[in-house]
Amino acid sequence: MVDSPSAVQGDLAAAAEILARADGVSWAYELLYDMAARHRFSDAWLVLDPGRDPSGRVRSVDRQVFGLGGTAVELETVRTLLHRSPGIYGEPGSLDAVTNTAIGAMCGAAFRASLATLGTAVDPTSGLASHGVVRAAIARAAAAGSRYGWSSTLVLLTTAGDVPPEVRWGALSAALRQAVRVGDEAGVITPGLALVVLGNAGPDAVRAFVARVRAALSAGGWDDVDLHAATARTPEESVDPDELQRLAGERLADAGVETPTGPESPSSLELELRLLPGVLCVAMTTPVVVISSSTPAALHDQVMRAVRARLPHASVRLLTVTDDASAPRTPQRAADASPYRGANGNGSRGAHPEGSGAPHAISATGPRPSSASARAGDVGARVSLLDATFDAERGTSEVSLSLGAARGTGRAAAGPLAGGAQATLNALEALAIDVPFYLVSSERVHGVPGEPVVVVLAPKRSGGADDGGTAERLGVASGGDDVEASSRATLGALNRHLAKNATAT
Repeated sequence: MVDSPSAVQGDLAAAAEILARADGVSWAYELLYDMAARHRFSDAWLVLDPGRDPSGRVRSVDRQVFGLGGTAVELETVRTLLHRSPGIYGEPGSLDAVTNTAIGAMCGAAFRASLATLGTAVDPTSGLASHGVVRAAIARAAAAGSRYGWSSTLVLLTTAGDVPPEVRWGALSAALRQAVRVGDEAGVITPGLALVVLGNAGPDAVRAFVARVRAALSAGGWDDVDLHAATARTPEESVDPDELQRLAGERLADAGVETPTGPESPSSLELELRLLPGVLCVAMTTPVVVISSSTPAALHDQVMRAVRARLPHASVRLLTVTDDASAPRTPQRAADASPYRGANGNGSRGAHPEGSGAPHAISATGPRPSSASARAGDVGARVSLLDATFDAERGTSEVSLSLGAARGTGRAAAGPLAGGAQATLNALEALAIDVPFYLVSSERVHGVPGEPVVVVLAPKRSGGADDGGTAERLGVASGGDDVEASSRATLGALNRHLAKNATAT
């Protein structure tokens, strides 16, 4: 494809206008949408090379891939795109190579600018500390609690009422600036939701602080604004900064308070996830899908903590690009990079017309695989139980499973028997395994050797199960505790179904 000078100028002007409004990584999806509409792409992807950390420190930020609409990108597509020069690639067709080079460079600069905003000290919407600064304050308080036993309290605050949200947020921000004292840190989680770290302070200090905020709101004429707050303490409850923030958020939600989740929050979280070493692609979908060049336990834990601090009830699917596609490549013509062949095996899919002097960017995917072949990979892989826990204080069960290099975690707000089974079903969903059964019961059988747990599953729809009709599935297992035994029994009940439908990515 050879674009006319006017079309090239239009593409570059549109990209510059979108990137000028850069926020988090939302600009990447706005740009993809605009270019897909301009060039009639049915699908589109952005590849960028972040380069160095804007602070000047040598920092390894991997090449990044973004998909149209923020949806999950297939692993084969990621493998292919990581070999490409930075820019936008579409299906079918492409941008002009010169235009693509320019847009790739512009996007790299925008990404580095987005990274720089993470270190901004003040949030412009409120005058409070930025999210990055308040997270650092939480980390310091948790470290002091762990090392010295000093108690500190996190207070999560939001407002409700008939007053418009942006007006209430301005009133709360002003009240917080008056209410905090030396040693306290008040910052922003997302516009409308603030977090305050009361250093070396317990419950008595929280009551006095909330009273000061309420008084400041009243003094400003905001008696009709409802103030809501929830707390978490370190080291009494946790010395993990993400867990502390998650606890406070969960308590606010349990009290029936709807917490703000503006577009800045998921965009900022996605940016933080993309900064984790090895992460190549993120989709803030349900479940959250993270693609990396490796999935060590440490990376899995980092991803889970970061997501749960913002999205307590989200499930996460972590996938691995198993070859060396994540290694930086020398920029090259996109047409020379494609591993795909046409249907006859002789020509590259979407190659530029014979005799055309213009480099042509080739489609990133080739023919789309079926849902079964898309998950095909390690032939001998099977679903394995990694961890199963029950939190008695919060009444939640959590199960982590693996399938080849992928990991999936599910949660359920239920006791260890029912919760362990339901969390296992949710974890399978996070691994993108369709399970056409629902939980009927999970009970421990007393009076028989081993006192095993029996789980009963029933098909979601008549005749809908593809591995045995409408029969119920029954699993029996023992384990170290109720939640582990229930999870193992659930996997046992699905043994035949998983053998047919679960293949590693």
